[in-house]
Amino acid sequence: MIISDTPSTTLDPSYHHSNTSSDTDFTNATSQSLRTTHTELSSLSRPGLPPTTTDLELQKRYTLHQPDVAGEMEKWYAMTDRYGFIDEGVTEPTEKQKQREVERATKWAHMANQKRIDGTHDFEFSHKLIKRVYKGIPDCWRRDVWYYLCTDRLAQVKHDDELKATYETLLQRTTSNERQIDLDIPRTMHGHIMFRQRYGSGQRALFDVLRAFAGYDEEVGYCQGMANVAAMLLMYCEDEKAFLLLVHMFQRDNLHDLFIPGFPALMESFYVQEKLLLKLAPKLATHLSAIGLTSDMFATRWYITLFTGGVVRYQTFLRIWDVYFLHGFDIFYCAAVALLMIHKDHLLKCDLENALAFLGGTLSTPEDPLIKMIRKIYEKNNHHHYIVSFKQQYKSFR
Repeated sequence: MIISDTPSTTLDPSYHHSNTSSDTDFTNATSQSLRTTHTELSSLSRPGLPPTTTDLELQKRYTLHQPDVAGEMEKWYAMTDRYGFIDEGVTEPTEKQKQREVERATKWAHMANQKRIDGTHDFEFSHKLIKRVYKGIPDCWRRDVWYYLCTDRLAQVKHDDELKATYETLLQRTTSNERQIDLDIPRTMHGHIMFRQRYGSGQRALFDVLRAFAGYDEEVGYCQGMANVAAMLLMYCEDEKAFLLLVHMFQRDNLHDLFIPGFPALMESFYVQEKLLLKLAPKLATHLSAIGLTSDMFATRWYITLFTGGVVRYQTFLRIWDVYFLHGFDIFYCAAVALLMIHKDHLLKCDLENALAFLGGTLSTPEDPLIKMIRKIYEKNNHHHYIVSFKQQYKSFR
């Protein structure tokens, strides 16, 4: 990872919507470039020991409320798209689009049961709900629906009160990851109005969620890619709820193994992706192999950020995440293969250099055909159990 000087507290007008990821290039990432070693970090801050002057100064930057730069912020608010990304060419949605969004949100309101005591909605899990998740969850319902799905329809929330107390306790501690988190925060979702101001409210919330999680799962600590995931949750949840949801994601999908040293789940993902592509699109898989392109050369960014790293356009990514919360991590294998298959004609014409350049950018992919293909691959996998078989093969080789 390339570490740059800390940015100033002013807003940078050069930031644009097209880059929703961090500045870190994940395309050729390795375990060395993704993770600062424990030895390097231990000299910066040691859990259980009195914080250094530098540590105290760092925490002070995040605890002090930064003055609003109201005039400048107002200028950028006028240039944000519906999701909060700066876009100088932003256009208002049509009346037809607005009406469709209202209708979809109303349908979800009719599916939602009365609010629980913790303020979240319950839903009846049904074919209708599954169908509507595939169509895309309305923005105003994503917080509650993601939480409902990720907690096994709220079956796993019984310890959330304890988790909330743990979160508050962890915020009072210093971890060995705080300096690295601070370095990565300015590079995370920098095109979004929420994370634009240095040490502003969005960056403070992101710092708190990441350092609390680093204290919660000390083996994982903090790894690049996690900042993008936490930032995405904060766009729809307050910091406490974002922390809870992040914990549930790690528990449900064993994301622990995606981020620990050696990245075992990442290596497994490459294997499963290549085998699944060979099964479903043998001509494309053979071509990519012939030009020397392997999954680890381009898909690290896809998996290590859970597709939040500018893999596809933001609205398309949200549709992928909706289905991920419905079905779990296997959806990302299906999404990866679906993206390759949708762009098959172009990739078949590419040599190694052009294929890497293409897959290393943001893929312009039509949403509905992509989601339909993801669903088709997922349901075909459910029938034939391909992914389970490929995972077993991978483990037998280790």
